[in-house]
Amino acid sequence: MPRCKKVRCCRTLNGEYIFKPNGIPLSETEIIEIEIDELEALRLCDYEGKNQIETAEIMKVSRGTIQRLLNSGRKKILEGLLYQQSIKLKNTHLEYTKENIGDDTMSNEILRVGFPTNDEITVEEHFGHCAKFAVFSIEDGKVVKKEILVAPEHAPGVFPKFIAANNINVVITGGMGQRAIDLIKANGGEVILGACGNIEDVLKVYLEGELYSKGSACTHHHHDHE
Repeated sequence: MPRCKKVRCCRTLNGEYIFKPNGIPLSETEIIEIEIDELEALRLCDYEGKNQIETAEIMKVSRGTIQRLLNSGRKKILEGLLYQQSIKLKNTHLEYTKENIGDDTMSNEILRVGFPTNDEITVEEHFGHCAKFAVFSIEDGKVVKKEILVAPEHAPGVFPKFIAANNINVVITGGMGQRAIDLIKANGGEVILGACGNIEDVLKVYLEGELYSKGSACTHHHHDHE
């Protein structure tokens, strides 16, 4: 039996809207439906420029949920544009409204945070130079699993595919090329730059909500080294 969708806070629409290709009757196109929560995540992240952490707080869901909403919403829009299909923006439902938000909106959501590393202890500051990835599964703000994954051979576009294939929602590293950033974000992932030092220390700061990604801006958390 499918799990019920968790309630979330979304901006309502005045009605349902359909956008169709020019010159093609609506009856001859396939209609792709974008849910109100997908639209809200896209509006906050892609239009207003908020990061996934901020968007999750506004919508009262986990960061993992935001990542999935962005991924599905972007894919639907691209399918509509590429294949000349109609796009329908669905209006809100009662269970999505602010008045019905419950206390358990953050439960049972797994967030996977990945760190490029060579020694399994410190963050590798150059994303493309790492030999391994330390991946932490987070549930209810706590680490429930840690994995060390062997990185693939470095080549253009390989690391972002590796990130997506291993369901890593957030990558925290020192530096990364813009093409890799764009590819990871295109798959619904988030990138946080400017981190170095002990991986578990950086993860703690991230989980406390003090480490944010603002476009291409860098944030720093590190130990002082001579």
